[in-house]
Amino acid sequence: MQNQNTEKQTTLAAAPTVKPVPPESDDFTPRYLDAADLTFTRSEVGTARLEIRNDACHLRVVVRRLMPLSNPEGYISLAADEDTEIGILVNPSELTRESQKILQEELDKRYFTPTIQKVYRVKEQFGIHEWEVETERGRVTFSVRGLNQNIKQVPPARLFVTDVRGNRYDIPDYRKLDAQSYQQIQRHL
Repeated sequence: MQNQNTEKQTTLAAAPTVKPVPPESDDFTPRYLDAADLTFTRSEVGTARLEIRNDACHLRVVVRRLMPLSNPEGYISLAADEDTEIGILVNPSELTRESQKILQEELDKRYFTPTIQKVYRVKEQFGIHEWEVETERGRVTFSVRGLNQNIKQVPPARLFVTDVRGNRYDIPDYRKLDAQSYQQIQRHL
């Protein structure tokens, strides 16, 4: 019995000690990218690729506007996936023409938001509001559940409407719509 205890102690003593890994810092320091070092291209399957000169090549890049309302043309977040930011591009207009084109295509895909030009009707049934509207892409019918959560008003009179599928619609100034459209909106706000 004593021999077994001595053997266990010797084995434990001989094992290498594992040093704890220090926790990652919660301090987020943004990495600003120089447009001169960036090249956007398309992969064979059509995804946006990002090459950072003398650093890395990302086979797929996710783009987001950091200030989509106040500065939609500047401060673009570039990420390797939905959660891993590569860095921030302050001024995309400094990219080459081809890189600007690819970046803009990616932003257009991510932020496709039809503008509502006319509201034909908004009908409520069982807590779901069915909207029939005219956009720059034609007549559309969509459903909105919970108006308080899915209609965001940006002062003074801009509205962002999100339907049950997650599609967003923009009304830049509902006060400038025709009288019928204005009344439909007022009735349901």
